[in-house]
Amino acid sequence: MKMVDVINEGNNTVVGQVPKFDGPEIAKMVDTAFAVQSDWEKVPLFERGAVLYKFCALVDQHRDEIATAMANEMGKPIMQARAETTYAAEIGRNNIEVGKHLYGRVLCDSSEGYENHVVTVTHEALGVVVGIIPFNYPVELTIQKMVPALLMGNSMIIKADPNAAINVKILIDLAHEAGVPKDVLHYITADIDVCTEYLLTNKKVACIALTGGGKAGTAIMNDAAPDIKKVILELGGNDPLIITEECAEDPELMVKAIECLGWGRIVENNGQVCASPKRTIVHRKAHDIFVQCLLKFVSGLKRGDATDPTAELTRLVTVKAAERVESQIQHTVDQGAKIIYGGHRDGCKFDVTILDNVTKDMDIAKDMEVFGPIVPIITYDTDEEAVAIANQSSYGLSSSVITKDLKKAHYFGEAIESSAVWVNGSSALRHNDQPFGGCKSTGIGVEGAGYSCAEFSRLKTVGYCDVSPKKRLFEHKDGMGDFLAFDRYTAEVKKVATALIKK
Repeated sequence: MKMVDVINEGNNTVVGQVPKFDGPEIAKMVDTAFAVQSDWEKVPLFERGAVLYKFCALVDQHRDEIATAMANEMGKPIMQARAETTYAAEIGRNNIEVGKHLYGRVLCDSSEGYENHVVTVTHEALGVVVGIIPFNYPVELTIQKMVPALLMGNSMIIKADPNAAINVKILIDLAHEAGVPKDVLHYITADIDVCTEYLLTNKKVACIALTGGGKAGTAIMNDAAPDIKKVILELGGNDPLIITEECAEDPELMVKAIECLGWGRIVENNGQVCASPKRTIVHRKAHDIFVQCLLKFVSGLKRGDATDPTAELTRLVTVKAAERVESQIQHTVDQGAKIIYGGHRDGCKFDVTILDNVTKDMDIAKDMEVFGPIVPIITYDTDEEAVAIANQSSYGLSSSVITKDLKKAHYFGEAIESSAVWVNGSSALRHNDQPFGGCKSTGIGVEGAGYSCAEFSRLKTVGYCDVSPKKRLFEHKDGMGDFLAFDRYTAEVKKVATALIKK
């Protein structure tokens, strides 16, 4: 194991160091996690829950340390980093509450021939779970995966993103301090090819849970396929925000539209959010008023360093990330869009950029996901056209609609192809208990306190059968199952068995 520097690309300073593991070290880690998993699963659920409750309390206590590391590593505004840490601890507690009440089932006599049997369905652990964490919400997404996986009796290996590795390491250390055995929970950073060979394709790994991009999700599915590993994939998104014509005549609705876009797309994590209103689809009648209001909003935002508690806009995670956004904007301009605000990059800083004259056939209006505070504006004339634009993307994570018309709200709620539709709310919203995960190319499986524990477990049926049934399914006549008396057969068998046992 060697140590590597973590760099703050906002000022090119070294934030700290984290370990970087090689292949044999990772393979040994998997062996250890595999060997101890069954013992961890045998620890009573309430005891595992108590340990994880303690972990969540420690996260609260170390909030400022975790948030400062996050701000310095990947540039999240410090106030947002603090909020994420607090929110993540609550997510952990919610998962524990649900997991402790994730009861099994006893199947009733609803199936003919089973009326004298007792059939149970229970949850059991998957085995060794790998959690792959992105840079943009490192604390929340670590806890979203780690707490339910451990609670359900799995052992776990967390792979941190190199641009957000320190705060994840803090979380793992706090979990060990709370009482999670070190052999049960492991932390790594490593090169992709090393992870693929020694971790993701390792036969002792039962499940891979990733939050990341579409290409990464495809690669994970390929890695998991030979052993049929379970995969839980929360991938990208290109959420539509539909601003209806009502906003042209209702100041309250226009404020709501700017609020949903301003917070969910521009200010929140500098636009580096999977579930975020990335495509602004505005009714032609509301376009001009919307643009003026949006320009007023963005011009008043406070720019600053990520550690400044008053800063609302800071920087993107790396220079490379900012360069990618820059090239995506240029590509969109080359396709005919017009920059009406921003468009400037300074190292890893990228100011809000508003693109007008975006048409539905441009890449940014379909599948080009931009991770930055970029607002492409697409106009429409009919509700059906708005839905068609919204649905033309291969993504389906979340979506937003601004309207007071209940009929419209119901129409959009049913017609938009996404896992969530927020009426008069930003698609960046995420209820603790909602099934968060997309349809279409956005992923497989869901996260959320109401669902994660079930995702990180498998169902097992155990039947306790009556040893002396009076009837059994013997043969089929004319396609109908007839239960015939077995008395004349079982009586003879019982007679032989009794005689032999007495001897």
